[in-house]
Amino acid sequence: MAGRVSFTLSAAASLLAAAAGAVCVGRGSVSSSTLPSACPTCRSRCGSTRWPVFLVVIGALALFVSVYSLGYVRGILGHRPVTRLVVFYNLFLAGMIMVVLANDALFFLVAWEVMAVASYFLVVFEDERVENRRAGFLYLVVAHVGAVAILLSFGILAGLGTGFASFAGYSFDSMRQSSLPPVWSTAAFLLALFGFAAKAGVIPCTSGCPRRIRWRPRTSRR
Repeated sequence: MAGRVSFTLSAAASLLAAAAGAVCVGRGSVSSSTLPSACPTCRSRCGSTRWPVFLVVIGALALFVSVYSLGYVRGILGHRPVTRLVVFYNLFLAGMIMVVLANDALFFLVAWEVMAVASYFLVVFEDERVENRRAGFLYLVVAHVGAVAILLSFGILAGLGTGFASFAGYSFDSMRQSSLPPVWSTAAFLLALFGFAAKAGVIPCTSGCPRRIRWRPRTSRR
C-alpha cells in the first residue's frame, strides 16, 4: 500500500513539475522567490532557473519511472523493505528538481547533497550483493569529491568576483555579473567542469558503476 500510494503521488508530482516547466518555456519568463530564514543575511533563493526545459525533462522521465515502479515493487515484496526504496526515490526526485530551481550556491549545494546521498542508497538497495556495495562506495566518494570542486568554484566566483561582505554575493545572478582575472576565471571553470563531470560519470572511474549493478527483482513462483 505504501509503495502504490507513494509512487502514484510521485507520478502526479512529476507531471506537475513537467507542466510547470512547460508553462515557463511557453511564457519565456520565470519567477523567483526567497526562502525564509532565521538569519536575515542567509536567505536562499529558488525558482529562478534559466533552463525550465530541464523541469520538463526531469518531470517527464520521473513520471514514466514512477508508473513503472508501481509494478516493479511487486517483485520485491517479501524480499526487502519497500519503504527504503520509496523514501530515497522521492528524495532523489526532490533533489533533482531543487537543483534546477536553485538560484544561489547554498540552496544548490544542499539540493545537490540530497540528490547525491539519495542516489547512493538507491544504488546499494540490494545491499547483499558485494558489487552493489562497492559501486555505491565508489559513487559516493567521487560524487563528494566533485561536490568539493563545485564548492571551490562557487567560492572563487563569489569571493573574488563579488566579495564575501554579503550573502547576496553567493546568488547566481551576482556570480554572472562578477568580473575575474583570466587565471581565476579559468580555475573556476575547470573546477566546475571537473565537479559536474564527476557526478555525470564522465570520469572513467565512475563509468563502471552502472555495469556493476545487478538490479533484478525476484518474482514469486506459484
